[in-house]
Amino acid sequence: MDVSAVLMGLLELCADAEKQLANITMGLPLSPAADSARSARHALSLIATARPPAFITTIAKEVHRHTALAANTQSQQNIHTTTLARAKGEILRVIEILIEKMPTDVVDLLVEVMDIIMYCLEGSLVKKKGLQECFPAICRFYMVSYYERSHRIAVGARHGSVALYDIRTGKCQTIHGHKGPITAVAFAPDGRYLATYSNSDSHLCFWQMNTSLLGSIGMLNSAPQLRCIKTYQVPPVQPASPGSHNALRLARLIWTSNRNVILMAHDGKEHRFMV
Repeated sequence: MDVSAVLMGLLELCADAEKQLANITMGLPLSPAADSARSARHALSLIATARPPAFITTIAKEVHRHTALAANTQSQQNIHTTTLARAKGEILRVIEILIEKMPTDVVDLLVEVMDIIMYCLEGSLVKKKGLQECFPAICRFYMVSYYERSHRIAVGARHGSVALYDIRTGKCQTIHGHKGPITAVAFAPDGRYLATYSNSDSHLCFWQMNTSLLGSIGMLNSAPQLRCIKTYQVPPVQPASPGSHNALRLARLIWTSNRNVILMAHDGKEHRFMV
């Protein structure tokens, strides 16, 4: 079965679901178009929750394909790219369902999920309102941090790398910093540093952001650079009880000043660090 063809076909049917279903008068039969939209939306949700990795990886590949085609001005748009563009609202709706019902599956593919979200959200809207207001569901993860002044998003991945998104340029830089899944990331209040923590490799790292004039104001057509300036070894945090969901909220990072951060464990224990 061509999973991409199935999902894109369903997205085509429900791309205008909001419009189709909003025009239905209460108590009257659904029009054929509205019935198709509702059925496709339901089928999309069922497939996504039954096979989250298949849904996430397939949509992420389509996003990357669309982005590559858009970058080539001579390429002609096909049904997949036009469908993807029209169905952004439906895609975000399903991603929100997955975050709510199957957060462990989302965390396993958190960078791919953020790729999808960044495609579906308008960059200008995120810059104006912030990630928390535009798509609050993704901000529930301690592995995601957004810094409003530089419009950068940091995402910690299961394989130990950090994806750094620049909303202004649309670029993403990947930094390999840990030997295991990242538990939490957080920008310093002034944005000069990024703290990352992995409970798996028991290390907390401080990364210094690119502070050059061009890099700080986004004039370079490239992702901002990071360099690790300090690493601390930390005793691992034990989960409250066996279970996959506990791993998602083991610990978080809280900056108390521009150079001091607290690693707050789920049981309330604190470890304090300084850049």
